[in-house]
Amino acid sequence: MRYIFVLISLIWSFSTSAQVDKKTQLEQQKKDNLAKIKELNSIISRTSKKKNASIGKLNVLKQQIGVQKKQITILNENQQLLAAEATKLARESDILAAKLERLKKNYALMLFESQKVSTVSNKISFLILSNDFGQFTRRMDFLRQFTKNRKDQANKIFETRQDLMTKKQQVIFKKNEEKKVIVEKEKETKTLEVLKTKENKVVTVLTQQEKKLRTELERKKLAIRKLDNLIAGIVQREIQKSMERERKLRQAAQARKLEVNKPALPKVKLDEGVVKKSEKLGVEEQPKAETKLEAKAEKKEVVKEKAVVAEKVAEPALNSNTYYMNAEEAKLASSFSALRGRMPFPVPSGFISDHFGVHKHPILKGVMINNNGIDIQTSPGSPVHTVYDGVVQSVVNIPGINMVVAIQHGDYFTVYSKLAGVSVSTGQKVKTGQRIGSVASDEDGTSEINFQVWKNTVRQNPEVWLRR
Repeated sequence: MRYIFVLISLIWSFSTSAQVDKKTQLEQQKKDNLAKIKELNSIISRTSKKKNASIGKLNVLKQQIGVQKKQITILNENQQLLAAEATKLARESDILAAKLERLKKNYALMLFESQKVSTVSNKISFLILSNDFGQFTRRMDFLRQFTKNRKDQANKIFETRQDLMTKKQQVIFKKNEEKKVIVEKEKETKTLEVLKTKENKVVTVLTQQEKKLRTELERKKLAIRKLDNLIAGIVQREIQKSMERERKLRQAAQARKLEVNKPALPKVKLDEGVVKKSEKLGVEEQPKAETKLEAKAEKKEVVKEKAVVAEKVAEPALNSNTYYMNAEEAKLASSFSALRGRMPFPVPSGFISDHFGVHKHPILKGVMINNNGIDIQTSPGSPVHTVYDGVVQSVVNIPGINMVVAIQHGDYFTVYSKLAGVSVSTGQKVKTGQRIGSVASDEDGTSEINFQVWKNTVRQNPEVWLRR
């Protein structure tokens, strides 16, 4: 029985701890969400200054609706948690009330029994009438224990009554908290309805501007093609440079290897008669005929060796889609790769307004758009920072997407476009978090940057790299 009680206590303890953790988590989520709502309100207020309806404004409204729904979900979870806590406290209160009733009944029985020996004379008679000393001692202990039990029972009744009152107060408190959350949830639900109405109005206006949207889309596609060609050109140029460097390194290494393993030329064996004749004459040089023979053999071996070297030092097979790194670049690329999922955002605040890959246009039916990176919408003039150490490979202006900065990190490349006021130049080394420019605003008042990540010639989804 004792073990069962301990087990129940442990389960209750873990359950209480889990509820506390869940409540703390919900409070933090609510706090973060409120900060996000405030940030989005700031962005949309600035976006709306120039135009009432735009894709940028629609993106912010969609984001606001998403955050608002999340806020309602958090409040709903909080309400359910408070209701569960109130129910649990009410159940514990009922248990305490039942316990208090049992204690009272037991105490009443004890009082009834105590009446029999309540007076001094009765207690003395009870002791004197003992048959022997042993029984006298046991009756004395009984009287002492009886008195102690009665006091303990009275204390238990008092403590249980206090616990019961505390539990009842906690139930009332939890129910009041739940009521506040319900009121807050109703308020947030009304705000959500207002946002949905605004979204519908913007969609209606934009749908009526289909011709203009298609023209803007074609202009944007042209600018994006230029950007893609620029990035692909930069990547390919750097790959070619690395291939040339790697080719020379491999050829030099192969030549050194052949030099170490170069076979010794065979010695030409001269006729003994010729040698004796040469020694007799005291002439150090060999006869001309023998000298020519040796020279021919040596020349033949040299030609043969050169042919072998030429064959072995052929141009190494290199992959035209791979950037070949030196030790420093390999270290940089390795540390960049380790940032996957933990990379800082290039702007201090904002939200992803357009995701990586092919997806539907928000207004134009049947139209698909492709994004080789992600668009991050933020406040006008927000600073743009590098996500990691690297070398600036290009700074160029492309009509339609403003300034573009491409930075190399070993065999990785990051690209930042739609910038204004760029503060770096080609060939410059940059550090993590260094400011490279600010976010430009388009004619609709939308401020966003396009951020891309490449590994060699392969486009990466930046969202899996960025910190959530």
